[in-house]
Amino acid sequence: MHAPLTTPRQQYYQLMALVCEDLPTTAVDTLVRQGHEATAEQLRAVRQSRKTHLGWLIDLVRVGLPDFVIPAELLPVVPVRRPAPLFH
Repeated sequence: MHAPLTTPRQQYYQLMALVCEDLPTTAVDTLVRQGHEATAEQLRAVRQSRKTHLGWLIDLVRVGLPDFVIPAELLPVVPVRRPAPLFH
């Protein structure tokens, strides 16, 4: 068993639960017009929970619900790269 919300899939579904009723369909069109890396069909699948892609859902929420504050525990964790010492 994972600790709460440790996988991107868990974070995706938690965020989707918070925004599913309010996320407008126009968010997909807006992202496509802005040149998003995903196609309109891929973004629609994310919005309809047929594809679990946390990063794209976050993009949809930021465009479709600009006043919504995404909780920090639902944002993906970016690993910090530390330079390895050359000599031990």
